[in-house]
Amino acid sequence: MSQVTDKLRVVEEFLLLVLDSDHGDIRHSFPLPSRAVAFAGAALMDLALEQRIKADLWRPEILVVSDPTPLGSDLLDPILAKIARDGETTREIAFWVTDLADSSDEIRENALARLIERGILEAETSGEVFLSADVSRARRYNTADDKATEEVQLRIMRTLFSDDIPDPRDIVIVSLASASGVFESMLSQDELAQTQDRIDAISRLDLICREIAATIRQVKAPPPAAPSSVGNATKIPAAAGMPLLGNVFNMAGDLRGFLIQQYLELGPIFQISALNNRFIVLAGPEGNTFVQRNGRIHLRSYESWRNFNAAMGARDALMSMDGQQHIRMRKVQKRGFSGPFVEDRLDQVVDITRRLIAEWPEDRPFVVQHAMQRIITEHIAVLTTGVSALDYIDDLIAFLNGMLSVHVMRQRPGLLLRLPRLTRARERMDELFAAVMARHEEEERSDQDLIDDLLDLHKRDPQFFPETAMQLAVLGPFFAGIETSANTASFMLYAVLKHPELLERMTAEADAWFDEGTLAAEGMHRLEVTKRIFMETLRMYPVIPALMRHVINSFEFGGYTVPAGSNVIVGNTVAHHLPQCFPNPERFDIDRFSPERAEHSQSGAFAPFGLGVHRCLGMNFAEVQVVVALLTIARYFEIRLDPPGYNLKIDYTPTPHPAKSFKVRTLRRRQHSL
Repeated sequence: MSQVTDKLRVVEEFLLLVLDSDHGDIRHSFPLPSRAVAFAGAALMDLALEQRIKADLWRPEILVVSDPTPLGSDLLDPILAKIARDGETTREIAFWVTDLADSSDEIRENALARLIERGILEAETSGEVFLSADVSRARRYNTADDKATEEVQLRIMRTLFSDDIPDPRDIVIVSLASASGVFESMLSQDELAQTQDRIDAISRLDLICREIAATIRQVKAPPPAAPSSVGNATKIPAAAGMPLLGNVFNMAGDLRGFLIQQYLELGPIFQISALNNRFIVLAGPEGNTFVQRNGRIHLRSYESWRNFNAAMGARDALMSMDGQQHIRMRKVQKRGFSGPFVEDRLDQVVDITRRLIAEWPEDRPFVVQHAMQRIITEHIAVLTTGVSALDYIDDLIAFLNGMLSVHVMRQRPGLLLRLPRLTRARERMDELFAAVMARHEEEERSDQDLIDDLLDLHKRDPQFFPETAMQLAVLGPFFAGIETSANTASFMLYAVLKHPELLERMTAEADAWFDEGTLAAEGMHRLEVTKRIFMETLRMYPVIPALMRHVINSFEFGGYTVPAGSNVIVGNTVAHHLPQCFPNPERFDIDRFSPERAEHSQSGAFAPFGLGVHRCLGMNFAEVQVVVALLTIARYFEIRLDPPGYNLKIDYTPTPHPAKSFKVRTLRRRQHSL
């Protein structure tokens, strides 16, 4: 979007007013039926303040265009033009509130994008938005004419709890908020009773405000309740399974394939079981959309990771936190896991990759996954901790696979972790942790990394982030690289070797980027082919096929009630292989992600990094390191599958990854020197 130059609009400030600053989303208690008409009404209020529309003097319920001249606002001009085009027809204000409510999502998203561009809000990768640090501190923000204004929540509260004469803009916002039920979600019952007369008086001060507010109250009123057709959990359709065992073997194998099959047979909600454990599955684009929008209210991740955390000596970690704790921890780790952080260190990423691929045997096959685990884990180790992990790779792999198999996927008995190989691996984790901490006790260090951010948090708030949580937080990035980024890099290499035309195009992009001389992020952003290969790899070969959650608040989905206390599996990648989302889903087709097709942009269609507040914090970091690793390989080596006609086999324990039978052979080094 081009830089926002026009003034801060009522729509934007109304969005700021209804934003829950603790959770980074619109207040959950702001009634859903009110939101669409409220944002539509806010847009009309903006046009009224600009004297482009007004209420008819003799028939105040009728909206009149007083000046069709555009404002130069990408937010308001399309709405004004739509009303002006209909100028020959007499329309009531209620008509336009209802009509614009249909496009309220677009109005809200446009306002959100403008607030982010203005620097008033900051967006997280998981979708939450928060006031920027500067605005949070000053409680003020600048308008386009460089005039500072008080933050809207502070302004409106002062207006309600004082006798000051309100600004015309604040009259509009108070009227909107009152009509749409916002104050019921912001004020206690006592506060609402104390200010109700003041709210009513302010809301009567403007004619068109009164009419728009009356319309909002009328439109948002729910229709009479119809008899409920919602079923309970016992009626949710169940997948066929074996006596006693249920679906245990399906879940231990190709879980995504099993969930796709059940989705096609049973729909977006169904039950599966493994021994005495029962799970309710939310799948397909419908399930993804629901979790993206409502997951933070109804679902919790703690139960899925509780035993894993305990085995590491911690009660909580980023992946198992929820609510404000989770938001706070994400903010602390955001810098060290971000795309810009790794983009500023591209030379290091390339140097590590070059050094490790130089060790690859010539004209002799080797296992791809282990080679990629070495590269990706070393990227993460050096960039986030400053310590090499090469001597610990095999122990990291053994330990993590055991922990996931026992404590998260529950595919293996706890006795596995007591085997000598695993107990030795656990000791090696202690050694790696000690090495990282010793590195960060040095005083003469200039480059601050993720571990420095964690140590600073511990120093500032040792109760929130105690010493017992430190080891899991420090080793977490290593674990993530081994099981996600490394497997994605392996799948991506298979994809380009299986499609030589894509390998040729990726190699051309690699040469063009390296030949620029300076390895800059700007050049990477132009690598359209390689980026689409990466995205299609995530669609075709997702490494996290499903998400485990626990229901903390009951909800309705797909015509059924999912009760609190249920265990839920979110089939976030089921949609990746549905023809209605991605035609010919078994075909590897990078043009799905072209601007012309953009199949991934459909609601709920593409979720390789998870959904909602737990969407992968390091997804941009992962994209950069995987793409750079593949570009570096293409730059310096000609390789082929071994044997040449090899077809990929996937192992599913503990998570999907290429089998050890996936091997490659280096034919020769290209002319470029390693």
